[in-house]
Amino acid sequence: MTYEPQYLYICVVTIVFVCQSVVSIAKFEDYTNGDHSEELDTLYDRKNHFLPTFLPTPSNITYNRGEEAVLQCAIENRGTRTIVWRRASDPNPLTIGMDTYIGDSRFKVIHKKHSLEWNLHISDVTPEDSGVYECQVSAKRRHIRQNVMLTVQALPRKEAPEKSTSKPEISIHGTLFVERGDTLRLTCNATGSEYPPDAIDWFKDGDKIKNNDRVTLSSDVSLSDRTISSTLSIKRGNMTDAGTYICRTPGNLVTSAKVNILNTGTNNEKRVPFIPESVDMTAGPSRSGNSCLRGSEPSRRLLLAMILLTIVCFRGKNFISKHSS
Repeated sequence: MTYEPQYLYICVVTIVFVCQSVVSIAKFEDYTNGDHSEELDTLYDRKNHFLPTFLPTPSNITYNRGEEAVLQCAIENRGTRTIVWRRASDPNPLTIGMDTYIGDSRFKVIHKKHSLEWNLHISDVTPEDSGVYECQVSAKRRHIRQNVMLTVQALPRKEAPEKSTSKPEISIHGTLFVERGDTLRLTCNATGSEYPPDAIDWFKDGDKIKNNDRVTLSSDVSLSDRTISSTLSIKRGNMTDAGTYICRTPGNLVTSAKVNILNTGTNNEKRVPFIPESVDMTAGPSRSGNSCLRGSEPSRRLLLAMILLTIVCFRGKNFISKHSS
């Protein structure tokens, strides 16, 4: 039994072609799924020549108690991206775009149409407002940030208001965005004009909250500060715990906060509600989408090679059968 040289040549070429295709696909998958993600991100950034850029604005400002503080933030090439203000020490946003996301009406963003400025205004500032604030541009692939340091000076002691003229106040703070399964914790502080309020009651969506196996309520009273503090803790937070929480004193001091429960089973980019899903429409398709397109050519080559190899082997079988007989 002998083989024609032409048949042997075709078989060898086909096998080599298949091997090269397999190696090409393996190298491509190793590049896209292996240790080269940073290089691909760099190439993406080089193609995007119009990334948001912060214009020069004061990064350290000082105001006196009671004044209106203006924290400046000017962005060029913003495109469709969203501007977010937050305190550097707090993961929760203060404002998103033009909307305020805390129960403090002193905070607001001023932005004129076609203007590059998205300035955060804080009226009637107090020393407690001092700290680092962050102006953030929310994009699909990264967050670009700029910090502003605010210092609020207290009035001289002789100008400080008398305790008897202090107005009753109530405030609520805590983590407003809780991942499912984590502990939800809110703290309500209420201050009386002459003495602390008698108690603080908690409500959710209109229903009074009581202690149970998951819910813990604790209180602390400071006579010197005329303040009562109540902490609400809910273990193993679930989706039903999302909603509006209200704390109220017998003297009709009321405030509220809206809590969101994040579903950890979803993609990270889709489960960050305090950044309003601003997808960068100018960023182009994702790398995962492009990988399919770029990988289609090696796949077609491999398929073609397999078809050729099948045809050649089939003909070779007939050739061998004919000469054997």
